[in-house]
Amino acid sequence: MWVKLAFKLFSREFRRGELTIIFAAIALAVLTVFSLSAITERIGLNIAQKSSDFIAADRRLSSNHAFDPQLLTKANELGLKTAKVLYFDSMLFANDELVLGSVKAGSNAYPLKGKLTIKDNLTSQAYEVATGPKAGSIWLSEGLFYTLNVKVGDNVELGAGIFNVSKVLVKEPDAPFFSLSGNKRVLLSYEDIPVTKAVQAGSRVFHRLLFAGNEQQLSNYYAWLKPQLKSNQNWEGIKDRQSPLGNNLDRAERFLLLAGLFGIMLAAVAMAVSAKRYCERQYDPVAMMKTLGGSRKVIRNIFLLHLSLVTGFSIIAGLLLGFILQTIGADYLANFMGTELPQAGMRPWLLSGFIGLICALMFSLKPLLDLFDIPPLRVLRRNLGDTLALSRLHLFLSFMTIFVLMWLFSGEIVTTLILFASTLLVIAVLFGISRLLFAAGRSLGLRPGSSWSLAIATLQKRANANAIQLISFALAIKLMLFLVVLKNDIITDWQMQVPPNAPNMFIINISEQEVDPITQFFTDNNIAHEAFYPVFSGRVDAVNGEEFARSVSKQEGEEKDEDAREGVNREPNLTWLESLPEGNEITEGKWFTNGDTGDEIEVSVFDGWQETLGLKLGDTITLLVNEQPIEAKVTSFRSVDWGSLKPNFVMILSPNMAGNIPVTYFSAAKLEDKHTKDISHLLQRYPTISMIDIKSQIEQAQSIIAQVSLAIGFVLSIVLISGALVLVSQVQASLAERMQEVVILRTLGAKGRLIKLATLYEFMLLGAIAGLVAAIVSDVALLVIQQQLFNVEGRMHPYIWLLGPLSGAIFVSAIGYFMVARTMRQNTQGLLRKIA
Repeated sequence: MWVKLAFKLFSREFRRGELTIIFAAIALAVLTVFSLSAITERIGLNIAQKSSDFIAADRRLSSNHAFDPQLLTKANELGLKTAKVLYFDSMLFANDELVLGSVKAGSNAYPLKGKLTIKDNLTSQAYEVATGPKAGSIWLSEGLFYTLNVKVGDNVELGAGIFNVSKVLVKEPDAPFFSLSGNKRVLLSYEDIPVTKAVQAGSRVFHRLLFAGNEQQLSNYYAWLKPQLKSNQNWEGIKDRQSPLGNNLDRAERFLLLAGLFGIMLAAVAMAVSAKRYCERQYDPVAMMKTLGGSRKVIRNIFLLHLSLVTGFSIIAGLLLGFILQTIGADYLANFMGTELPQAGMRPWLLSGFIGLICALMFSLKPLLDLFDIPPLRVLRRNLGDTLALSRLHLFLSFMTIFVLMWLFSGEIVTTLILFASTLLVIAVLFGISRLLFAAGRSLGLRPGSSWSLAIATLQKRANANAIQLISFALAIKLMLFLVVLKNDIITDWQMQVPPNAPNMFIINISEQEVDPITQFFTDNNIAHEAFYPVFSGRVDAVNGEEFARSVSKQEGEEKDEDAREGVNREPNLTWLESLPEGNEITEGKWFTNGDTGDEIEVSVFDGWQETLGLKLGDTITLLVNEQPIEAKVTSFRSVDWGSLKPNFVMILSPNMAGNIPVTYFSAAKLEDKHTKDISHLLQRYPTISMIDIKSQIEQAQSIIAQVSLAIGFVLSIVLISGALVLVSQVQASLAERMQEVVILRTLGAKGRLIKLATLYEFMLLGAIAGLVAAIVSDVALLVIQQQLFNVEGRMHPYIWLLGPLSGAIFVSAIGYFMVARTMRQNTQGLLRKIA
C-alpha cells in the first residue's frame, strides 16, 4: 500500500517541482563530472597520441650496438607492433659533389605512430604519408637537393649503392631534439642497408627498436625486458625525454587533472546544499503524515523510494546531457585545432555515475535521518525540528565524501590535499567573518528607510543561512579564480617560452676560424641569431669521489633508488663563459671570481642538478672530457629557462678553462623558408658545419599549448555554469522567506524601489565578501600549486584581490536579483496565496 502512496506523492511532487532541486543537483554533479572528465580525457588522449607520434611509437629502445633478435620475438608474442630504425653517417655523391649525410634507415612498419611529411618536388605542396621509401629509392631533405644539385628522379650514390631520389623529405615525426641530421637528412629503406656497405663491424651506428601497443602490453614487455637491459640501452617514452615537449606534456596532464577536481568539488557543493534544502522542505509534509497515523517505517520507505527514483532519473539525465555537452565541446575543439579527438573510454561513464550515486547517498543520508525525526507537533508549532538543520555529523560526512571523491578522481594525495585544505580555510574564514560583519552591522547607525540599512538588517536576520550562502558563493568564485589565474600564468608562461622570435635552428661543429664569416653571413642575410658559444662534451665522472647509478624510466613509473644518484649517465654539452647568459639567474653562490688568471677551474651548475647530484657549494666535480679528467670547484648554482629554446647549459665553466681542450662553436638562429637555399650554399662552403632543425619541436609544443588553452576555456564555461546553478539553488532555498518579508514590508508601507535596492545590496555584499576571501585564499593555494604541481616559481597575484570582490559582487548580485525579481513584481495578494 505504501508503494502506491509513494508513487502518487512522487508524481505530485515532481509536477509541483518539489523534487526539481535535488534532481537538478544530482544531474548537475553527473553532468559536470562526465563532461569535464570526458573532454579532459579526450584532450589528454589526443596530447598523448600526438606525443607518441613525436617519437614515432609508444615506447622505444635505443642502443649503440645491435639488438638480440629475441627482443623482437618476445614483443610480437605479446601482441606489440614493432619497427626497426638504424642511424649512421655516410657520404653522398652526385654531380661531382660529395657531402656527408645523416642517414636513417627504417623498416617497412616505420613509423608506428605519426606520419612522414614529404613533397613530390621542391616547389610542390607538402603532404603526409604513413610509410617510408621503398627499396632502391631514398628521400633527401631539401638542403641536400641544393648541395648535391639534384632533383627528384636523379640517382645518388650512398656509400657503395646507387639509389633513386624519389621524394623531398620535409619532416619526420621522431626527429630528435638534438641531432646532427639538420639540413643533410636521408631516409632509406632498412632492406637497403647492406647495399650501402656503410655499416661494418666497428662502424659508428645507432640502433633503435620502436614499439606500439596498449599500456598493459607495454608494461608486460618492460617487466620481461628490464632484467636484460644493458647500461648503454635506454627504454623511454615521451615523458622520459628531457625537452620542452616532455615538460609541456607533464604540465598539460596536471592542469587537466586539476580542472576535473574543480568540477567534482563544485558539483559536490551543489548536491550537498540541494539535498539539505529538499529535506527541509519536507518537514511539514512528514509532520502531517505522522499526525494522520503514518509510521516511521512507512515514511522512511516512501522517501527512500523517492530518493532512489530521483537519483536514477537524474543520473540518466546527467549522463545524457553530459554526453551531448562534451560532444559539442569536443567537436568545437577538434574543428578549431584541425584534428580529430579520440573517443573517451568507459571511465567518464562509470566515474560520473558512481559520483552521482555517492553524492545522492552521502549528502542525503543525514538530512533524511533528520527528516524521519520530525515531531508530529510541528503542525502546531512550526519551529519544531528547525534545530536539526545544522549537524556536525552531516558536515563531517559531506567533507569526507568530497575529499574521497577528489582523491578517487585524481589519484594524487598531494593535489587533493592542497585543494581540500584551501577549501576548508575558505569555509572557516568566511564563517567567522560573516558572524562578525553581520553582528557589527547593528552598530553602524544606518538611518531608517535606507536600502543599505534594510540590506544589512536582512543579512543579520539570516546570519546562519547567509554564512552557508557565503561559503557556496566563495567556493564557486574560488574555482573560477583558480582557472583564470592558472590560464594567465601557466599558458602565458608556456607561450613566453616559445616567443615569435625563438630560434628554430641550431648551428654546431663550427670551428673558431669559421665564426667570423658565419656571423657576417647572418648579418648580410638579416638572420637573427644568438651568440657563438664554445662547446664540448663532458661526462660527470665523480662528485667528491662518488659513483652514479643507472637512471630509471619515468614512463614506466619506476621508483628511484634513494641511496643512488641519477641523471648523470649522459654527456651534456658544456661551455665556458665570462658573464652570466640571458635567461640564467644565480640562486646560490657567486659567479666566477678568478677570471682568466687563476689556476683553479670553477663551475656554475644548473640548480636542477644540485639535488640530483647531491651538490653543495665548494664540492669538486670530476669531468671526463675525451678521456681527460678535469676537476672543477662548484662556486654557484643557476636557474635555467630550458623552455626558451635558446642555447643553455647544465654546467658553465670559468674562462680559464679555455685552451685546456679542443672545442667547436655553437649558436642558434631564426631561419625562414626563404633562407633554405642560402643556408645550403653556406653548408656547402663549410662542409663540417651541421644544422639542427627544431621547427617540429616548436610546432609540437605550440600544439599542446593551444589544446590546453582551449580546454581551459571549456572548463571555465562549465565551472561558470555550475557556479551559477549553485547560486540559483541557494537563492531558491530562501524564496519562501523572502516572499514573507516582501509582504510585511509592503504592508508597513515600504516602496518597491527600497525593497529592490535592499535586495540588490544584500547580494552585492554577499558576493563581495565571498569574492575577497576566495581571492586571498586562492592566491595562497595557487602559490603552493604552482610550485608543487607545475614546478614553476610561484608568485602572488594582487590583481585578483580586486577581481575577486568585483566579480563576486557582479556575479552574485546579477543572478540573485534575477532569481527574486519575479517575486518583486508580484502583487501582495498573489504572494499571500503562494505563501499559504
